[in-house]
Amino acid sequence: MITLLLKVTVLFLAGLMALLATRKSTAAMRHTLCVCTLAGSLLLPLTSLIHANAIAVRLAPIGIVVAGSRAIRRAVVWPSSAMIPALWLTGCAILLLRLAIGYWRIRQTIRAATPLASGLYAADVTTPIASGLLSPVVLMPRAAAEWPEWQRAAALRHERAHLERRDLAANFVANVACAVYWFHPLVWVLAALLRREQETACDDAVLHSGFDPATYAEALLAVARNSTSNLLPGCAMTTKIDVKNRILRLLDNGIARTTSPAALRVAAIAFAAVVLAIGIPVRADQAYSVGGDVRAPSVASKVDPVYTEEARKEKIQGAVWLSLVVGADGLAHDISVIRSLDPGLDRAAAEAVEQWHFTPGTRKGEPVPVKATIAINFRLQ
Repeated sequence: MITLLLKVTVLFLAGLMALLATRKSTAAMRHTLCVCTLAGSLLLPLTSLIHANAIAVRLAPIGIVVAGSRAIRRAVVWPSSAMIPALWLTGCAILLLRLAIGYWRIRQTIRAATPLASGLYAADVTTPIASGLLSPVVLMPRAAAEWPEWQRAAALRHERAHLERRDLAANFVANVACAVYWFHPLVWVLAALLRREQETACDDAVLHSGFDPATYAEALLAVARNSTSNLLPGCAMTTKIDVKNRILRLLDNGIARTTSPAALRVAAIAFAAVVLAIGIPVRADQAYSVGGDVRAPSVASKVDPVYTEEARKEKIQGAVWLSLVVGADGLAHDISVIRSLDPGLDRAAAEAVEQWHFTPGTRKGEPVPVKATIAINFRLQ
């Protein structure tokens, strides 16, 4: 888990550095970098499933029995080990539930809305908003019927730009990333930057379509005056935040506003390579597979793990299977549980094996890192 968090942090920092380096680029390019960073954070855990070696030596199962009062003294510490995963799951579940409620509210809003055209509705909202995921739509305030034609046209062009750019899917990725890494401050920074660049990219798209900058700026200001916060997940045309900066940017003729699709694809591919480089780094101490001139390691000395009090009371017995790399130094590295028995016993087995000493595996007589799996059998006397 710690390794994954370090990788995610490196990825977030890489994304922020890329945004800093492209501060004079288009909003569309910067938005692409934000999406790639947040999507990459969700893909990073999957890279741990990719291994360079297909074969791992299996060491003999190790039998452990409960060992008196020493087990009880250490066991009282283990209940806290479940608190961190429980806290993470609680935060993640709350944010995902909030997102699900938001999509439910969209469905209810659309049901009560008046269809105006295909994918366009007059609804009980205070600002134009593109919303939905599988079937995205544009919701216009009912009061928009009284707006001047130029204001309605500006709003529609802006919201349809969101649909054409698939910004709702990007927002979904950002929301899921925020739910998964809710405790990480950088994920919230990147999500906020994504939404900011998203809006300015759509502003650029409206101007690129031929809309007069001053007229469009006036439309933004008019919509912002009447907009209020809403709980619908989507892309609202305006909020009361950052309107001034958006208007000043619209009137700046020196800003680059278009990026070719090919350039955006190249940026996405380059960032995918960064994710792979972070997730599957090339290691100088890459573990070998047993076979040929590679000999398996063996256990030289071991420390017995202990039962947790909870596992003993519930009479939990069985095996915890661990994956590890026996290094050239004779110590266990990269320990992970591949077949769980009980959270407390899993932790006890991993911490015990971390203290073991091995006769390292060899290649052509020289000690080398070798992958291994070990079964720690827990049996009550």
